[in-house]
Amino acid sequence: MDTRGPTAAIGLSKTSRRPLYLQLYEILRAQVQTGELGPGDMIPPESELTRRFGVSRITVRAALDHLVQDGIIDRHRGRGSFVRASAPEARACLTSFTEQVSRSGRIPTTDVVRVVIAHAASFAPVALPFDSDVRVALVERVRRVDGVRVALVRSYLPEALVPGIDASCFASSGAQQSLLHVLEHRFGVVLDKGEETLWPTTVTRADAAVLHVPEGSPVAVRICRVDDRSGAVCIYEEAAWCAPQTQLVQRVCAPPLP
Repeated sequence: MDTRGPTAAIGLSKTSRRPLYLQLYEILRAQVQTGELGPGDMIPPESELTRRFGVSRITVRAALDHLVQDGIIDRHRGRGSFVRASAPEARACLTSFTEQVSRSGRIPTTDVVRVVIAHAASFAPVALPFDSDVRVALVERVRRVDGVRVALVRSYLPEALVPGIDASCFASSGAQQSLLHVLEHRFGVVLDKGEETLWPTTVTRADAAVLHVPEGSPVAVRICRVDDRSGAVCIYEEAAWCAPQTQLVQRVCAPPLP
């Protein structure tokens, strides 16, 4: 007799350090990526997922919420959840560091170094995509994974979008450490699309002191530019990464041509 129960039988482990909702999220995401669930297909109802995986309705809803946030499914009140016609690729600029690290089973935390508000010209030689007389908020943070410093992030935002922003807007842990979360939930900023650029360099003396690494250490610099739905730039960000970034990826083969 199989005594493992429905959770173990289908691939969820209640003894794993990874939360059950993340395990369920990854199973459903894999079904979409492999084509088991195709564009327009309905995700099984919450009641069925609860029974099939032996988890609570809260767990199921959390997994579905993450699929919605990643643009993989759409949820329609009274109809259910459906696979999107085309699931956009999650990228660093539009998927928060907090979400990415949490989904990997690790713990993200944040130290706010400073929040400064000044005219864009004051931040030279940084080439900001704002007029020189626009007042800009600089949010500088150290991001950690499991307590280890991995990045120094400088985010530049038009002050008009974030009136009254200061260090108290950010938590050291949890969802509210995320800049994207704060922008969307506290200030009502609607993020739309962005672009990112990566290049290798070495860390300056000032940044090395903040990151606790030797001056001249190799780092990867990532520049992100994010627009709102009107096409205006709402985030310009430079991040110096002094630790590797690893994400799980999977090749999804296209169906054969007829």
